[in-house]
Amino acid sequence: MLIVIGKAQALDSHREDLASAAREMTAATRDDDGCQAYGFYADLADENTILSLEIWRDQQALDAHMTHPHTQQFLTRVTGLIDGTPAMTFHEVPD
Repeated sequence: MLIVIGKAQALDSHREDLASAAREMTAATRDDDGCQAYGFYADLADENTILSLEIWRDQQALDAHMTHPHTQQFLTRVTGLIDGTPAMTFHEVPD
């Protein structure tokens, strides 16, 4: 199993746009083969800090997800909505 944790900082004037994109991405991704959990969450101390949690069956499932049109569209869409590059950590966990 592969757990991916992400953290991004929404630009002040684009937080709602980022939230909308995240909702659409979540709906599109939860049916991807190998997706066990997928979601975005707001930090309670700073609503502009958006966290993501993904759980994938394996690296191959994540790799396939990254090639899907909905993933590529999301990545393009959020480029102008966040400050800098999201921080991502990857954790392989035995089943």
